[in-house]
Amino acid sequence: PFRDKDGFHAFASGGIGWAIAAAVGIQLARPNRPLVAVIGDGSAMYTIQALWTAAHLNLPITYVIANNQGYRILKQRLLAFHGNDSYIGMDIQDPPIDFCGLARSLGLTATRIEEPGDIAGALKHAIASRRPTLLEVMVEREV
Repeated sequence: PFRDKDGFHAFASGGIGWAIAAAVGIQLARPNRPLVAVIGDGSAMYTIQALWTAAHLNLPITYVIANNQGYRILKQRLLAFHGNDSYIGMDIQDPPIDFCGLARSLGLTATRIEEPGDIAGALKHAIASRRPTLLEVMVEREV
């Protein structure tokens, strides 16, 4: 539960693409608080370069990328609002993006998680490191 009214930051309507960069700003504004940013893989691609800024400034942000190899939120909305299940240009799999490799190339520590039981330990370790870290959590692709 979110007990601290200043501890959860999100857009009220459709905030795809803002979380990586927003996390940098939030961490700069509140440097003594741990920060975990949970982001979809499609959303991450909008401002992925902000990972470099987090590394450059050595900000203790833990980024959790839920990787379903596509823009699932857009697919869900397309289906729900328009009944359309033709998802042109909404898959990120040919070639697949290696978010861990990308994060490492930008200066972050990164770990890929494929088993749900591994999430808690990896998250705890990432937060305790007080370094910019990315956890790539592989999730199912189905809409």
